[in-house]
Amino acid sequence: MPKITYEKVTKTKDASFTVIDYYNPFFAAPLHIHPEYELILFEEGTGTMFVGNFSKPLEQGDMLLVGPNLTHLWLSSECYYKPDTTLLSHSVYCQFDDTILPDFQNQIAEVKPIHHLLHESSKGLLFHGDKLKEAQEKFRELIHQTGFEKWMNFCILLYKLADEVDYICLNSEEYVSGISKQNDPCIKNIHQYLMQHYQHNISLSDIADLVHMNPSSVCRYYKANTGRSIFDYLAEIRISYATKLLQNRHISICEIAYDCGYNSISHFNHQFKKITGCSPKEYLKKTFLL
Repeated sequence: MPKITYEKVTKTKDASFTVIDYYNPFFAAPLHIHPEYELILFEEGTGTMFVGNFSKPLEQGDMLLVGPNLTHLWLSSECYYKPDTTLLSHSVYCQFDDTILPDFQNQIAEVKPIHHLLHESSKGLLFHGDKLKEAQEKFRELIHQTGFEKWMNFCILLYKLADEVDYICLNSEEYVSGISKQNDPCIKNIHQYLMQHYQHNISLSDIADLVHMNPSSVCRYYKANTGRSIFDYLAEIRISYATKLLQNRHISICEIAYDCGYNSISHFNHQFKKITGCSPKEYLKKTFLL
């Protein structure tokens, strides 16, 4: 399986956001977070979506809004990873931040529905209903637009999603509150760094340099603020990703261990059992009743 890298959308200097028309045999981003909002429409491809604690089969026409720093993963079905596949995964997506609207947005009555939508997106939103197709078409049209027209039509799209299109929240308020307990900028920086690099070797000195502390101080600081160690949290990220990859049985356990940042299969097995209570093989039997 090809090494999967962290997804990052770059903006051109004359644009506040970019709309990407994505084509690939499979959806390639690993379990990840980013500080931007993400609006995504799945045009082709099947698999499983994971947003926070929520998961469901991924279907053509699914359209979601994922808030900042909410973990998500689009895992393609097994058949999309075969070397000789002619299948295609296609999505339209964009990432944007709060600067998409003026700083005084909360004072504009007409913009309040958009503000509420963005607030609700912290739970992950899945759109549905009679007005969805119209919103999907407006999203597709943005691919070919530029400048003020593109920004204006994107704001109109956000308003329609907020005011006309039905949606469900994918995670509970309690789940989101639990995630956002650590509001300390230092802890947030550590979490974002771990989510961006968990597939690679991470040293304590790397984390200490990130937050300008010495290694022993950052360990104490993190434990005092979160109640656990940095590397316990890193292991939870890696094993969470592993449990999702195990749903695609074409990937061997050794490949999964490597993709999750482990160079030793025995260490991976030990961490997997410590966190889930069973070995990867036992997890597979339990999940698929093999």
